[in-house]
Amino acid sequence: MRPSNLIYSVDEKPPALICFANAAQQLTVLAPILIYTVLVMRGSGASEDVVAQVVSLTILVCGVGTILQAWPGKWLGSGFLITSAPAAPYVPISIIAIKTGGLPLLAGMTMLAGIFEIGFAQIVRRFRPFFPAEISGLCILLIGMYVGILAIQALFGLDKATMQATATRTELLISAGTLTLMIGLNLWGKGHLRMLCAIVGVVCGYLVAVAAGAFNPESMRVLASAPVFALPAWTPKLPQLSVELIVPFMAAALTCALRGMGDLSAAQKINDRDWIRPDMTSIRTGITANGFATVIAGFFGSIGGNTQSSSIGMSNATGVTSRWVGFWLGGLLIVFSMFPIVSAVMVAMPRPVIGAAFLFTACFIIVSGLQIITSRLLDARRSFIVGIALTASLGYEIFPALYAKAPALLQPFVTSSLVIGLVTALFLNAIFRIGVKTRASVLLAPDADNHDAVRTFLDQQGAKWGARRDVIERAIFGAAQSVESIVEHCNVQGPITLEASFDEFNLDVRLIYQGDDLILPERRPTDAQIRETDEGLRLLAGYLIQRNADRVRASRKGDSAVLEFHFQH
Repeated sequence: MRPSNLIYSVDEKPPALICFANAAQQLTVLAPILIYTVLVMRGSGASEDVVAQVVSLTILVCGVGTILQAWPGKWLGSGFLITSAPAAPYVPISIIAIKTGGLPLLAGMTMLAGIFEIGFAQIVRRFRPFFPAEISGLCILLIGMYVGILAIQALFGLDKATMQATATRTELLISAGTLTLMIGLNLWGKGHLRMLCAIVGVVCGYLVAVAAGAFNPESMRVLASAPVFALPAWTPKLPQLSVELIVPFMAAALTCALRGMGDLSAAQKINDRDWIRPDMTSIRTGITANGFATVIAGFFGSIGGNTQSSSIGMSNATGVTSRWVGFWLGGLLIVFSMFPIVSAVMVAMPRPVIGAAFLFTACFIIVSGLQIITSRLLDARRSFIVGIALTASLGYEIFPALYAKAPALLQPFVTSSLVIGLVTALFLNAIFRIGVKTRASVLLAPDADNHDAVRTFLDQQGAKWGARRDVIERAIFGAAQSVESIVEHCNVQGPITLEASFDEFNLDVRLIYQGDDLILPERRPTDAQIRETDEGLRLLAGYLIQRNADRVRASRKGDSAVLEFHFQH
């Protein structure tokens, strides 16, 4: 169901001008991510000319990857507006690969990582029981926090080594002004102003930062010397492999796949008002697109990529999630890869403006994650999963040196707060599933008020199973009313057994008792029947009970009557 806050949803095709403007807006949150490519190339000792060439090729790869992700294919592409961008998990191992064997080794290992991710995507459906909605929500929350932390670092110019803030008063004012403008247009702007609130804020902030001298001099030097037009320089190289680097690159690919699951779940959530659980088909095709994009990145000598979380937050904030914007964005990136001056403008974006844009998008991602988590009933087990994973994730940002002491085998999984939180949640979920029964029952005395007993039983079981609150409330109402009707109209002999079973997709509730069947008429009994006969009251009770569940069935099992409720979950 289309959410009311969207101006153009995923399946709608906006006018060309709207597509172009929103694609340009998405560029504002993609530009800072290009720094990963710069870090890798400079970390390997490459010259500025080589850095510029690889950045142009990276922009080309991002364009192709974004188009692949937006493509609504059966085997490839999620069909959502999600930008493809260089991925942080590949940064340290890519530097090692270049230093060890140059660009040919980087190409070979990156392509191998992409192939691994494609293979993982084909079996990701098997992991569905280990990736319930609350972990999807936690993953989205962690992504939002990760983007928010990047925002704080950029806003205050934090040096992670010394934890000292280097931002000047001018830079802080630029950040505050840019953020205020974006928020103000989003809250009180109308039509195109609200839709384009981010790019208006970023452009204004960029111009003010340049006028005030609040920019990186080295970036501006590169910008001043960049040619207007030049085809991306690419020299084919025979890919090489290294046995020692297989495990680190596979770990990076797995990390990207897990994060991609969270990003794709977030995209599903903001495009469906009635979203319940992750669609694993969309996740499979989306991760497959990620893998292909990484293979293409290796082929062109760039670093591996992944979905970009901030692009999802940006589309949610502006109300434009159309996949057609993704096609336009991919096309723009491919065209811009031929204009080095554009690449230089993107890489030179002032830090205060980057921080404001990241914080703006992080808000929407964080709230989306919280909504998913709180939509489920959480018992002690699930509370431990969410709480411990969240604490472990935050611990990395506060005590990074502690995680640096982890054994070498675990190092690939402690490279970021997001990875730590997600891996912890998945591990604990697998462990805590032990001992949780998918079927439970309780006996109800026919001569007692059973409403509280029904509520307590289904509330407790719903929390153990992580069931949706709204479905459990419907089950409680239906079961309690049915018990009351059975006691009054069905000549019950002995206790009533209330049984419930759950499998994440279905909730089934059964009432088993010795007595007369509760009739379930298709039509409401007449007023005369209700007033004049006991049979009419029983028919009315059966008619009303049917309207509460997705399916209700009455049957007999031996000497017992059985009333079954089915709820889609």
